[in-house]
Amino acid sequence: MPPDRDNEPVSTFLSPDAESTGPAGPHTAVTVVSGTVATASAPGGSGPNAEQVASLFLLTYKPTTASAYAVDIKQWFAWCALFDVDPFDAVRAHVDAWSVHLADDGKARPATLARKISAIRNFYAYAVDSGYTATSPVPAKDKALHLPRVSRKSQTLGPDREESAALLHAAAARGTRDEAVIAVLLYQGLRVSELCGIDLEDLSTQRGHRVVRLRRKGGEEQDQAMAPPAAGCLDAWLAERAQATGAAPTAGPVFTGPDGERLTRYQVEWIVECCAEAAGIDKRISPHSLRHACTTMLLDAGVPLRDIQVYMGHANSATTERYDLGRQHLDKSPAYALAGVFAR
Repeated sequence: MPPDRDNEPVSTFLSPDAESTGPAGPHTAVTVVSGTVATASAPGGSGPNAEQVASLFLLTYKPTTASAYAVDIKQWFAWCALFDVDPFDAVRAHVDAWSVHLADDGKARPATLARKISAIRNFYAYAVDSGYTATSPVPAKDKALHLPRVSRKSQTLGPDREESAALLHAAAARGTRDEAVIAVLLYQGLRVSELCGIDLEDLSTQRGHRVVRLRRKGGEEQDQAMAPPAAGCLDAWLAERAQATGAAPTAGPVFTGPDGERLTRYQVEWIVECCAEAAGIDKRISPHSLRHACTTMLLDAGVPLRDIQVYMGHANSATTERYDLGRQHLDKSPAYALAGVFAR
C-alpha cells in the first residue's frame, strides 16, 4: 500500500477530504478541520474567521492548485499560532520572519518559497477584496521580502536514458498497470494530475493517430498524440482490466486501483518510487522527474522548443527554456574544453 501522506502535521488543517468524478475529471472538496488553530472572527467581531475565509478562497481554484495552496495556508496559520496572532491581525514582520525561517531551515527551495508567499498573498487579496479584513501583511512584490532568486534552469534531476529504460523494465515486472503508468508519464510528459484525470472517454483515434485528451494546468483541454510504446502499454492494461472484470468499461477513469477507484496522486508517486527502487536508481525519482526526463530527451532529439512547449502544456516558453538551460549547463560545460590542455 502507498504511504499515508495524510498524517503529515501541517497538511491536515485545510486538506482535500473527498474526491468525486465528474465531466471534467476528479474534483476536490476542501473543508476546514476545526480546532487545529485558534479561530478568530473577522474585523468587527462577526462574520467568518480566517479558517472559513481560507476555505472560501480555495474554492476559487482548480483542485490541484487548491490542494497545494491549502498546505501553504495551513503552514502560515500554524506560524501565526506560534506567536498567538490571529492571521487577520498578522503584520509584515510575521511574513518576513516566516520567509526567513523557511529559507534558512532548508524547508523550501526558492521556487517553493515563492509559491508559498504567493498563496498567502492571494489569500489576503481575496479577504481584503471580500471585506473580511482591512489590510494584507504581504507586500505586493516578492522583491520587498528579499526572497532568494529562482534559478532560470530547472533544478529537477530526472532519470537519464539508461535509467528511464531500467524504470520501464522494472514497471513491466510489476504488472501492466504500473508499466502503463510509467510509460504514459515518461513518453507523454504528463503532470501527475493530468495522468490521474484521464478518462476512457478521453481516448480516441484521429486521422490514424492515437490521441488522449488532457486537462492541462489552468483547465485548458488539449488533444495530444500518444507515443506508440505508451499506447501499447495502455492497451495491454485496459485489456487485462477488461478480462479481470469480465467486461470492457466504456467510461470512467483509465487508471484505477484494486478497489476500482481512480488512482490518486499519492498512489502514482508510490508506484514511481517503487519502480525506481526496483530499477536500482539511487536518486529520488518522482512523477515530475519523468516529466523532466521527457522534456530533456525531446530536446536531445532536436525537437524545436516551441513544439516541446505545446507538447508539455507550458503556458510560458520560459518554462521550457529552463529545462534547456539545465541541460546545457552540463552538456556544454567549459570544463570539457580543459580536458586536453594538460594531457601528455
